[in-house]
Amino acid sequence: MGDPGRNSLPAPPVDLLRRIGPMDETDPVGGYERTGAEDRALIEAALPPDWSWQGKRVLDFGCGAGRILRQLAAEAGEAELWGCDLDRPSIAWLRENLSPPFRFFASGEAAALPQEDGYFDLIYAFSVYTHFTDNWAEWLLEHHRVLADGGLLLVTFLGEGVAEALTGEPWDEDRIGMNPLLHGKPWEEGGPIALNSPWWIRAHWGRAFEILELRSRTIDDDQPRQGLVLMRRRPVRLTVEDLTRIEPDEPREIAALQHHARQLRDETLRLRAGGEARRRIPAPLRAAGRLLGRSRS
Repeated sequence: MGDPGRNSLPAPPVDLLRRIGPMDETDPVGGYERTGAEDRALIEAALPPDWSWQGKRVLDFGCGAGRILRQLAAEAGEAELWGCDLDRPSIAWLRENLSPPFRFFASGEAAALPQEDGYFDLIYAFSVYTHFTDNWAEWLLEHHRVLADGGLLLVTFLGEGVAEALTGEPWDEDRIGMNPLLHGKPWEEGGPIALNSPWWIRAHWGRAFEILELRSRTIDDDQPRQGLVLMRRRPVRLTVEDLTRIEPDEPREIAALQHHARQLRDETLRLRAGGEARRRIPAPLRAAGRLLGRSRS
């Protein structure tokens, strides 16, 4: 795939690196480079064997301060590479320092991108759908809209590899489904999170996309890891209701909803208990930012 030549590009200031997520304080720029290179390698390992960057239009959705995108500097000569993020200071720095060779725009909370239908060949989103609670279906449809026929969507999600570390509960795929937690939590504290079971992803995301690969962990080791799913756009027209409706004849849908209701009840009780309880319970959720690898500030 060529030499990324990433060390020739300027590195963001440390305050922007910290907005991405916890960094190695002894070498924040080194951690930024290292994790960006690791995630670039994950992307290329997941893409189909016949994938080529030549002539492609690619979007890094939730690019932060360019941690992954800068690793594709060599490919910017043959592909049109875009980055977007909610964080205006990061986008301002990227426009000033990394454009060209890359292109950037600020995104919002609402599911709306400025590109025309079918514009991109590939969209990748690392640690973004991990935070989508109420608006996952809207964003999935918006990504479906701006992808070309047969375009690819590569997404990381919170599943078996991080669930117990985040919630303190043993992983049980059958009772998770789509499991949003921490609604309204500030981005600087890690933001809300959403757990997803592979069966639920296949059932719901699979209505808009063909699931090409689905891993419970990006890397097969004993460390907390996000999952990863590679999907190809289906030529279908769907609504939010089409994506969110319960899968027929799937008993795990009800089991997951019941489990989620219990979690929301417990979350409500903790909030009513006051500040001390809110700080104390559940302890694993305070590590969400570290385990997710970034925060959506």
